[in-house]
Amino acid sequence: MQPVRRILLKQLYFTANEAYLLVALIGFALGAIIVVLLHVEYGQSRDTALRLLGSLTFAEFAPLLAGLVMIARSSSAVASELANMRMHGEFRSLRLMDIDIAAYLLLPRVAGMALACVLLSCCMALAALTGGLIVAAGSNISYQLITLERVLSWSAVLLLPAKALSFGLAAAVLACRAGLSVAPLPTEVPRATSMAVMHGMGALFVLDLLWAIIG
Repeated sequence: MQPVRRILLKQLYFTANEAYLLVALIGFALGAIIVVLLHVEYGQSRDTALRLLGSLTFAEFAPLLAGLVMIARSSSAVASELANMRMHGEFRSLRLMDIDIAAYLLLPRVAGMALACVLLSCCMALAALTGGLIVAAGSNISYQLITLERVLSWSAVLLLPAKALSFGLAAAVLACRAGLSVAPLPTEVPRATSMAVMHGMGALFVLDLLWAIIG
């Protein structure tokens, strides 16, 4: 179990820790832009703009954008790594040592990407809310923080980790499948990375549509 745990932690580090600054920056800018458009351009009150920001960000934008960032960074890396391992015969060596490939290689990567997607989505949502609060409140931000419960709904807050987990699981499974499905040739490695990204993005929007229909 120790090697599996180490692979899981490495996947979490690569997928979540190395991307959180980029995700936070995107979220902060997104929150500020949404509030500026709603409050300044369309004349919504600050409270209304923040309520819309909280609802849209937690329920929709944060898991979707964080999932896209994760797919662009990590799905391609996972598919490339598995395709290279298959090309160099590492899977055959693991089988000869009676090591379960699914438990040793695939499960920690799938779990790591799924958990990382939840963490990145939460990071983006909080950064977006911070950016929106700063733009909307200015020097009066302490008042906005006190009345934060009016901005967020529990349904949107609880929906975020559920959607992000489904996005992360789908992207991870498709990345592993892309890495394992190509022929063990050097020319097939770029094809595996492209498949992982394209299939992951397609699955992300299909799942988002299904969430919208269910909700």
